[in-house]
Amino acid sequence: MIPHRPHEGVLRLEPDKERRRFQRLLVTLPVEYTACHPESGKIHQGQGILKDFSLSGVFFLSLEPVPLQPGDTLTLKISTLLPPLGRHDVPFIQAHAEVVRLEKPSLENGCHGVAVSFLDFPCFLNLPNSLNNHN
Repeated sequence: MIPHRPHEGVLRLEPDKERRRFQRLLVTLPVEYTACHPESGKIHQGQGILKDFSLSGVFFLSLEPVPLQPGDTLTLKISTLLPPLGRHDVPFIQAHAEVVRLEKPSLENGCHGVAVSFLDFPCFLNLPNSLNNHN
């Protein structure tokens, strides 16, 4: 039997300290989001760094203010650490989510925090090696 080795850079929180429905993985990955403002219809795109991931949602940080409110929906594109499937492909995880909490910039890092809950199951997505291509 091959011993299980946790993925480098991923930290699991201890189950007895975690009171959530699903366990979270502490992981640092690039994330992009696209949202349509519900009142104005204006499309907003931004980038951030994923800080934790669970089966129910994610928490990410953004250097820029996020012009959304709890209840607003967005599409996330998370860059993974998986190897490319082809010469020009980079695997991504795509998910549709709802904003559940916004955190003001912390004194520690100056980043805005965004907690979202998945509206459906995330899926793998292969796009050309460009983080600005939203198809």
